[in-house]
Amino acid sequence: MIQNKYWCNRTGKVNWLIGAIVAGVIGSCATPVKAQEALRNEIFQFSVDTIVEFEFLQSHGSYQATLGIKNQTTGEDTVLFREVKPYDAFGSGQNQSSSRGQDNLGTRVDYVGTVGGGSVSNRLSEFTFQANNKYVFYLESVSPSGQTRRSILSTQNFAKFLGSLDGGMRGDVKGNRISWEDGGQVEVGNDSDYDDFVIEAGGYLINANCPF
Repeated sequence: MIQNKYWCNRTGKVNWLIGAIVAGVIGSCATPVKAQEALRNEIFQFSVDTIVEFEFLQSHGSYQATLGIKNQTTGEDTVLFREVKPYDAFGSGQNQSSSRGQDNLGTRVDYVGTVGGGSVSNRLSEFTFQANNKYVFYLESVSPSGQTRRSILSTQNFAKFLGSLDGGMRGDVKGNRISWEDGGQVEVGNDSDYDDFVIEAGGYLINANCPF
């Protein structure tokens, strides 16, 4: 589980948030997000400025991917995670590691990308959702040769959303898990395994009366 996984409104002082959680002094100022709060396959927005922290779990497949958030109100795109190589063993001359997908949907063995293996440099990323702006997620991917490129949105049902932002457990889902199918023919066929890029989001809500 992400140690500092959270979301908060801007009425609290965000600079205090991470340190306070680490120090264990938030107390009654931070409360779990309501269980019904969850990201889904639809355009979404928050009523107040809201920070959400995301964790990269794994990627699968030989395409090099970038995952981000599109502000449909302003047209701005923001990258959350960018693969620096398509999978861990790429270019190393070593045999490709194998792992089953992380979305618990019966996925098959495929090329594996992890933070530890160097496919993605950052395990955590955070994003501030501006109040009343409309957002969707996007996934862009490119083949090793660079000849094939794909760009898909979470509203196109190429992503499965499990759990909720309250960080409660559901199996091994510890927050709001977002599992992507990159939407193209890959070496093993278009298997709709929804493990091509897997992240989680979740957190805590900062009370407006928080003394911090």
